[in-house]
Amino acid sequence: MGGYGHNLSNLLKNSRRQERKAYDGWTESDEESQGVKIEPVSEEILQEIRDKLKKQRHGLLKRRFIGFGLVISFILAVIVYSTF
Repeated sequence: MGGYGHNLSNLLKNSRRQERKAYDGWTESDEESQGVKIEPVSEEILQEIRDKLKKQRHGLLKRRFIGFGLVISFILAVIVYSTF
């Protein structure tokens, strides 16, 4: 009896998919997506997006290093304080 959960979840997922308007007329054999319109984007806009993502990643990395440094400092302070 232990294998029915997976089949039930697929059944529910497929039934929800059929109710959504975005999937009207869509079948798994379609080669193109009928619900998403793809528009060409200029290289300048793509470069702006890349730069923005790079800046966000850099900021996140900086925050992680600062947080890691604070945690290590706190651990070292606790160790030093506990030895005296």
